[in-house]
Amino acid sequence: MSSDTAGPVGHETLQGRSFMNRNLLELLAAIFVTAFFVYLFGEARGYAGQSKVMPVAVTGLAVALSLAWGAQCSVALVKGGGAAGTGPAPFDLRRLAIVAVAVVVYALGIGTLGYFTSTIIMLPALSISLGYRNWLVAILVTLGFAAVLYAVFRLLLSVPLPAETLFGMVG
Repeated sequence: MSSDTAGPVGHETLQGRSFMNRNLLELLAAIFVTAFFVYLFGEARGYAGQSKVMPVAVTGLAVALSLAWGAQCSVALVKGGGAAGTGPAPFDLRRLAIVAVAVVVYALGIGTLGYFTSTIIMLPALSISLGYRNWLVAILVTLGFAAVLYAVFRLLLSVPLPAETLFGMVG
């Protein structure tokens, strides 16, 4: 998509409307996300003993990935790449609404049904509602994800898991 005229620095115009350059917008998001994870990393380092290992590892990885994202956006900005944003399309807003509702329902489900039961319900339901049509793959990925989570929390970290609705029905 080419711009009709040049707008302010970091902006382009398309059919008379001004939009922020996508790479500039992503760079700002990367800076915000990096700052957030740096804060969480500092908080995690304050945990006592072994309880800080996993949070420090996860937030440290998140900081590294956020920095890589920001570097990639910076390089693209210097090279002059990145089309002007076109604003969210109605389809994108629908998908955002689906994800927002799913997050709220998922959070409520965790409190009532349990983490694994909610995860096993939410992951395939969300992927199918967002347009992924291969039910078999969605279900297999969900079961694999739940198995990995179980292995990490129960077997690797020896964290006792709360009672689950699904596990209560099985046995």
